[in-house]
Amino acid sequence: MVVRLLLAAAVAHVALAYSNTSPLVAWSSSGSLSLEALSSQLGPTVHSLSLIESIFNGEDVCGHDAVILVAQPGLHSSDLRTLPPHSRLARSLASTPSARQFPYVPSYSSLDIADLGDQLAAKCNSRFVYYPAGVGAIEDDRQIQHGKKHVVCLSMPDLDQSGRARKEAMNDHESLLSSDLASLAATFPNHLVVYTGSTPSSHMPTKRQSSPTPDRPILDLSEVATSTPKSASAAANTTLPEGGILKRYQLLTPALITGLLVAFFLLVPVLYFALGTLASIQIPIRSDVGKTFSALEKKNQ
Repeated sequence: MVVRLLLAAAVAHVALAYSNTSPLVAWSSSGSLSLEALSSQLGPTVHSLSLIESIFNGEDVCGHDAVILVAQPGLHSSDLRTLPPHSRLARSLASTPSARQFPYVPSYSSLDIADLGDQLAAKCNSRFVYYPAGVGAIEDDRQIQHGKKHVVCLSMPDLDQSGRARKEAMNDHESLLSSDLASLAATFPNHLVVYTGSTPSSHMPTKRQSSPTPDRPILDLSEVATSTPKSASAAANTTLPEGGILKRYQLLTPALITGLLVAFFLLVPVLYFALGTLASIQIPIRSDVGKTFSALEKKNQ
């Protein structure tokens, strides 16, 4: 039993090791030297941003008619495994001549596909296009210019559900993405696609803010010497995220979960076994009764 508990604790550590990872899938409609040059084993310092940059630094990346970068917040490797084998995304990976799949890539917290796409467009002298998946922007001639190379960035909806709802949402998102990719493949036969997960938008820090917002107050040093209105400070301090207590506070941390597992499934059974063993110890009792004193026998000796 103790061996099983130790194995369960080890599995818990393995699960925590993949908690901050996301998959990265890349494929090309033609042979791609950039993808073929990637190693199947990731180094200790490789994360999602560095892996995408290594693909974009390839010599033939600018030879594609279109480079499509897709980022979906909250995507996990298990979400891709739940897709049916006959899905259009699975068929695209099976029929492509060049493809790379990395199921567990350490996530980069500030991954911004718009910045990556803009840099690649400047490098390849291509037109940069950014729009949400499923809005049909590919059919708009103002977005796509035929005869010119493009860098297309697709933003996917957040995948923050769980259980059956998460699986259904993943199927819907895959349908939206497959429709856009099919339209892009028809317009750009020679294309490269990079599909990865990213940090959910609710966990992303707000950047490039031009004015203060109630969720993220900005301290004005010129007003520190005077007095800060109590109403403004009270409003800033009472702003809490929406949702239950698990949304507002992090109650179960990885260290706490590991401690509870070790305490309840290892220390408590060992202590119970030790107390039971000590309680079962018995002192033997002599069954023979000592003989009484006899003066006659003493005299005969």
